[in-house]
Amino acid sequence: MLGRIVDIVAESGRRVAAAHGFSVENKGSRENIVTSADLENERFLRSRLTELIPDSSFVGEEGDESPILEEGYTWIVDPIDGTMNFSRGIPEVGVSVALFKDGKPHIGVICNPFSGRMWTSEIGKGAWRDDVPIHVSDRPLEDSILSTAWCCYRKELAPKVFEVTERLYPGINDLRRIGTAAVELSMLAEGAVDLYFEIRLSPWDYAAALTCIKAAGGVFHGIEDDVWFDRPSPVLAANSQRNMDRLLDVVSDVFNGKTPY
Repeated sequence: MLGRIVDIVAESGRRVAAAHGFSVENKGSRENIVTSADLENERFLRSRLTELIPDSSFVGEEGDESPILEEGYTWIVDPIDGTMNFSRGIPEVGVSVALFKDGKPHIGVICNPFSGRMWTSEIGKGAWRDDVPIHVSDRPLEDSILSTAWCCYRKELAPKVFEVTERLYPGINDLRRIGTAAVELSMLAEGAVDLYFEIRLSPWDYAAALTCIKAAGGVFHGIEDDVWFDRPSPVLAANSQRNMDRLLDVVSDVFNGKTPY
């Protein structure tokens, strides 16, 4: 099954990389956009993936909102994560496909169509980048790189997110802001970065990559409890429980232990 999903995602990535002359529209704000390539790629992925498992449910960013099945299989898909990058020709984009089994992460596949990098995972079996096994890093906090963003869709949340960044920054190595959660979280799974925080993401942004992180030995959390996969959620991820505890301490203190939406 993993191999068949990888083949579909690879074909999807080639379609995205070859897309030209696409239209761009706002989805309620100047920051939140969709292109005709997003819509076309979601239709492609829905058709091909549900063909693999005919009774499966499909959750997609561009309007395909079905329930996550507690018994059976559910796809959670972002046809182009990093649409703003894509629309401007910035080659940091992810095609993200997660397969949940009985309501829990099972398989995650993320492809950057422009670099060709492919991250894959299956819970209980491992995680890979371009077929090479990967694992989260063993770096301590002071040597860690934090990948983050400042909630451009809900900018009223940004001041406290900036505070989280300011409080963490003196005690870590550096920061990264790439513009695609799926790729940045996958980079944590392979050990390129070590910490991750965003205050609000949608499940299609992170479902596949968190599957990779779990399979690669990392940890993730929300603020009050686990990450939510049925609605937008804070996402904290780390290479170790010790680093997660420090990240969670700072985020919880800044946000008073509660998700602010």
